[in-house]
Amino acid sequence: MNNETMNNETMKLWEMETTVVSLSAQSAIYLFDMDAVLLHPGGYRVALMATVNFFSREMGLGECAPTLHEIEVFESVGITSEWDSAPMCIAALMLNGKRVDYAELARRVSAETKSGECPAEAAYRVFFQTSEVYEDLLLHSRDIHRSRVLQVFQQFTLGDHYESTYGLKRTFENGHGSLLLKHDRKAITSPVPERSAIYTARPSKPPRDVPMQIGYAPEAELGAELVGLSHLPLIGFGRLQLLAEKVGGQGEHYIKPSPVHALAAIGAAFGFPESESLLMAASGCLRAEAWARGELNTRFESLRGVRVTVFEDSATSIQGVRQAVNLIGGQCVGIGISSGGPKLERLEKISDRVYPSIDAALQGEIDE
Repeated sequence: MNNETMNNETMKLWEMETTVVSLSAQSAIYLFDMDAVLLHPGGYRVALMATVNFFSREMGLGECAPTLHEIEVFESVGITSEWDSAPMCIAALMLNGKRVDYAELARRVSAETKSGECPAEAAYRVFFQTSEVYEDLLLHSRDIHRSRVLQVFQQFTLGDHYESTYGLKRTFENGHGSLLLKHDRKAITSPVPERSAIYTARPSKPPRDVPMQIGYAPEAELGAELVGLSHLPLIGFGRLQLLAEKVGGQGEHYIKPSPVHALAAIGAAFGFPESESLLMAASGCLRAEAWARGELNTRFESLRGVRVTVFEDSATSIQGVRQAVNLIGGQCVGIGISSGGPKLERLEKISDRVYPSIDAALQGEIDE
């Protein structure tokens, strides 16, 4: 995002004077990732496997879905959205005509992904610039009207919610309803502290202070309801989609590990309206040099010196939160959540501490 894409609404927000609420350096804010932190994300994994098998069977290759280990490798290297991993797997099958080593594909694409670039876009640039078929698969992986892979994945994910979400007819019956509702399981039983927010890459509705619109899948809201935290502020992909409509760019370029996502969640946890937090976050990242000199937006001045604890299963997302917290002169504590597997090694290198579960992390980190 550059100055040309920042519209008048955002610049006015940067300039406006507001009452500053005092926040001491000892105050704390808590950010919670959703999948593999607040809940066990069985639904997305099953939907990814079902989607890859749907297309591999169409190709006459039989069932070629990634294994759970390979899915964990995608997640461990920062490819956390199935809107990237599903088309990447299917493009690799089309190119090779057989099942491939998805873990190696994930590592190579992750290593080549540039700042502000989606993994699917990086995969196209590095491996698949040979046909318009791959262009539709990988460069339009988030466009429900152009990506057949996304249509299939969302039908597995949403079930009966698909038609009302997108205004599109279902193209097949999966026989299982929403795989999220069927396979996701609650992972948290402990209470969360005050000034907490959910910070997730899941598709979501627009901000709560904005009317509902077509095309916004309520997957983050379904997860929040499952774990009993619907009352918390929530910054998901839908919020970032709406931000992109207001200030320019694409929603996927503002999602974690972008500091825009983290800053918006920090503001929402503190108590700012979600839509206002999003605009402030976008203006802050545009003016990062000014913020580094201490010239904070008046509202974010309230947060100077804050201590932000983030509970995450992604090392790259923890790094994004650290970048955001540095912009507001705060302190970031990165808490990794992993009981083992490919994620654990990466989290141990990046996190301040790693726990096997969110309940163990809350017990270890939150003062009674």
